[in-house]
Amino acid sequence: MKFTPVITLILLISIFSFGLLISRKTLAKEPAKDEYIKVEVRGKLNNEIMAIGGETTGAVITANGIAWELDFSDSPNSQRKSAAMNGKTVVVKGQLSVKRGIEIRQRWIVKVASIEAGTAMPDLPILDIKNDDVKKLEVSQTFGGFRETQIFYTFLNQNLILKVRIDNKNKDFAVTGKVIVFPKSTTAEGLAKWLNNQHSDGLFPNIPQPISTLDLPNQLCRSTNPKFIKEIESTLGNFNSYSIDFEIKDVEKIGDFAIKGFSGKAKVHLKNK
Repeated sequence: MKFTPVITLILLISIFSFGLLISRKTLAKEPAKDEYIKVEVRGKLNNEIMAIGGETTGAVITANGIAWELDFSDSPNSQRKSAAMNGKTVVVKGQLSVKRGIEIRQRWIVKVASIEAGTAMPDLPILDIKNDDVKKLEVSQTFGGFRETQIFYTFLNQNLILKVRIDNKNKDFAVTGKVIVFPKSTTAEGLAKWLNNQHSDGLFPNIPQPISTLDLPNQLCRSTNPKFIKEIESTLGNFNSYSIDFEIKDVEKIGDFAIKGFSGKAKVHLKNK
């Protein structure tokens, strides 16, 4: 069956319009009315936020490195209470949603139902790498050649090791961290032998074994400011040596401890391709 040019044009317009209709419905899909996400967040309040194009509610709560906007439109009483809480730890309860923006692609917003002053957390031992009893060891090379950079902070009084790992597979230099806890009976010599086995050929048998290993939230670990130092030739290939800055932010609670945020410098060796 043949179509006249006019009929063909009408068909094309109809198909195009139908496609636009489906596309718009897909992109503008609204949350189902009988579905919701209720949240409770304990974190630091900042109610003096400004953003390009006004893409902000003006208030943000940050917990473990994650920031969510706060919408007080359904709770004016909570907004009045929040005025005196700027910069303080608060507990917010509400309903979580996501909104598309122009400058900010995804805005995660909590529609506030209530806000209260943050209740005091139990006192926890604070891991501070600047304490006198903390020993630092940085390793980026073994008998097998260059590898990812590992920095070990040994806390003798707490029988634990805080390990910072900096990846050397690409120029992202991703940073991760772990708290490795040993039995209370572990000696300084035992911790030293365990450390040695992590970057050598495992010379020491019968080393102490951790009773728990706790991962730091990835969003609290980062590297910045990589600077090329020099190229190094080795039997396993050529490597570019970099100096980088790294940062671990405050960790309010990890296991039975808290971590005071810190920063430092390290060398990382990236293999040439």
